[in-house]
Amino acid sequence: MRGILRSIAKTLLVLVLVTGALSSVFAQTSNKTSATIQLAVYVPPILTLSVNFASGGVTQITGHIGNTPGTYNNGFELRPNSIFTLGAARIVSNLTSSYSIVIQSMNSGTLKNQDSGSEIAYDLLIGGIPAARYGDAFRVVSSIKTPRDGIEFPVSIALGNIPPNASSGLYADNLLFNIMAN
Repeated sequence: MRGILRSIAKTLLVLVLVTGALSSVFAQTSNKTSATIQLAVYVPPILTLSVNFASGGVTQITGHIGNTPGTYNNGFELRPNSIFTLGAARIVSNLTSSYSIVIQSMNSGTLKNQDSGSEIAYDLLIGGIPAARYGDAFRVVSSIKTPRDGIEFPVSIALGNIPPNASSGLYADNLLFNIMAN
């Protein structure tokens, strides 16, 4: 008899607990409330420049006039009124303001023959657009907001006329690529 009473008591206890739990669930759903949650998200400014032909943003461009036998890297042949593609620059920016791509030239925008001192001036093109020359640097100002993976632009040099007194041999210049917010 005691066993039957215990099992009835347990069953009644379970029924009371289940009924109480169900009534609290229904009580919560009938008293609907809403809350407004305000989220603030900070997106940090991003501005990067990577150049696929330069290590650490530094590169040497090399060209030659005439034959240069036995030279390790004689670059491209310097021809009048020609364009030489160096590679590509990838820009990533989420800035709402403008930024500058500044390219420092060791020889102030000229390819220089170290043996004779002869110089050949060139223009630097980024995305096919000539960069403005400021002393020993080239500069391009932009305010393009890029997709997350950036936009790639070809980087080239354009030669005009080659001076008739330019010596045969190797010509070079070193470039340093930087990007900064204005």
